Amino acid sequence: MTVRREMTAGGTYDALGVERERGDVATTRFTEGNWWYPTIYEGSEGQVKGTYLNVSTPAEVFPDAVRYVDLHVDVVKHADGTVEVVDEDELRDCVDAGHVSEALADEALSVAERVRNAVSDDD
Repeated sequence: MTVRREMTAGGTYDALGVERERGDVATTRFTEGNWWYPTIYEGSEGQVKGTYLNVSTPAEVFPDAVRYVDLHVDVVKHADGTVEVVDEDELRDCVDAGHVSEALADEALSVAERVRNAVSDDD
């Protein structure tokens, strides 16, 4: 399932540090069973501003909805090609609070590292 949204101005895109401008477009693609999904942010002229790859429990895709649990850790690919894993501290806080098991957190970090490597190899 692909979701395309036109953005309003104001603020920045999480972890990308890029201004959100009127006319930007965010395209998110969900694939059944994937432990992650990408959102590509583009300016009004089609220039890529960056990609945010959200790590989650495996996506369940329905005709009009997608269901997953966000696992906090993510991967970002900046417009210049730099790729990094972010928000590991948020995942750790959830483990410490008892909201996410150690085993699930380990899987989320493993997924994030595999995604980071795959996205880095795309260049």
